[in-house]
Amino acid sequence: MIKRAQKLIKTAWEHPGMRKYGANTIWLFSEKIIRMLIGFTVGIYVARQLGPSKYGLLNYAISFCAIFSFISSLGLDSIVVRELVKFPERKNELLGTTFWLKTIGVLLMFGLVCAGVFLSKNDAQTNILVLIIAAGYLFQTFQTIDFYFQAQVMSKYVAISQVIAWTLVSAGRAFFAYTGAPLMYFAMLEAANMALMSLGYLFFYIIKVSHPFHWKFRLDTARGLLKDSWPLLLSGAAGIIYMRIDQVMIKEMLGDAANGQYAVAIRLCELFYFLPMVICSSLFPSIIRAQEVSNEHFEHRMQLLYEAMLGMSFAIAVPLALFAQYIVLTLFGKPYQGAVTVVVIYIWRLPLVAFGIVSVKWMITKNLQNYSLVFAAFGALANITLNYFLIKAVGLSGCAIATIIASVLFVMIAPFLFHKTRLASVQMMRAFLFIETFYKIRRL
Repeated sequence: MIKRAQKLIKTAWEHPGMRKYGANTIWLFSEKIIRMLIGFTVGIYVARQLGPSKYGLLNYAISFCAIFSFISSLGLDSIVVRELVKFPERKNELLGTTFWLKTIGVLLMFGLVCAGVFLSKNDAQTNILVLIIAAGYLFQTFQTIDFYFQAQVMSKYVAISQVIAWTLVSAGRAFFAYTGAPLMYFAMLEAANMALMSLGYLFFYIIKVSHPFHWKFRLDTARGLLKDSWPLLLSGAAGIIYMRIDQVMIKEMLGDAANGQYAVAIRLCELFYFLPMVICSSLFPSIIRAQEVSNEHFEHRMQLLYEAMLGMSFAIAVPLALFAQYIVLTLFGKPYQGAVTVVVIYIWRLPLVAFGIVSVKWMITKNLQNYSLVFAAFGALANITLNYFLIKAVGLSGCAIATIIASVLFVMIAPFLFHKTRLASVQMMRAFLFIETFYKIRRL
């Protein structure tokens, strides 16, 4: 078995395509691991210094803005990457059109956040935190450059930009926590993080590729992109609500302290979400090209990807669930005791998140992204409904249970209800048998 595994690794590394995508993945992994180590270490200190109530209020402000953040992307992310892979000669046209579309999206988002703040019953401090964080999204127009680097398998420049930004911002968080600075300063750092990353993308694009002055806006290209992206925009809205509404509801129903405990739990679990995101982002161009070879080749790769995601998720979820109490109390202290049960439940969302990321890539490649809207809306509605009843019934644990149930319905069950997307559900269910993985090993 060991010799077969060694042979598999050697064969994979000698493949030129695997080396290219492998190097890209390593850069992304390195960036995420560095960010995780720095951010999590500083995050523990910040959570301890602020306490559950203040930490909960800060995370409420972040979640409030995040609920509107889908508008800033307009659902363009994967669509633009797909088009840049297929038509690299249209780079300036695609990037220029995307930049101006995202500018419109960011301005719309900021306007809606302002309206939401005006209509809310929050106090002045909470509203100021929300508006400061929302201002950071204005810099996300330059995220357009990230799409180009993804398409060209040049993610090391994205990784470098994010590490530098995150390091500077984390140093600021640690300093403000040490000095007991007001929450407003922490909100300013959330905005600064987005600004610094965007400036990093722009810097590397100028010195390594070209100048944004060469970008061109084309109305017909904008129409084409929006025609493909609007289902992802709406599914993104449902997905963000599904991901963030729980923290808003907890604050309203259980208070800031409970929200702080819940925020600690999900931050601990979401540390590992970068794994499926990085793998899928790096391999997405390869997946698109596999479809061009043959449908059989494409589906084989997808099945292997589902199985890899599931195995990785189990390897993380089992030990974290077993040692949740020791980890939470050691890192965050007794004030966050309420987060332990949430971690034990919530970590089992990881395999469902991984499956969801892979299935969305599958639907985009098959041009079936319209269905992602239906699934995401279904998941959001289920999550809100379940949260309302289960938070009342069992408190924070009910919120975690609601998220798991909604994830199963949204990711695995909903695609099975439609003929065109049923294969995605079948492949997820087959992944639990690891048939393709064992077959691959046996052939060595």
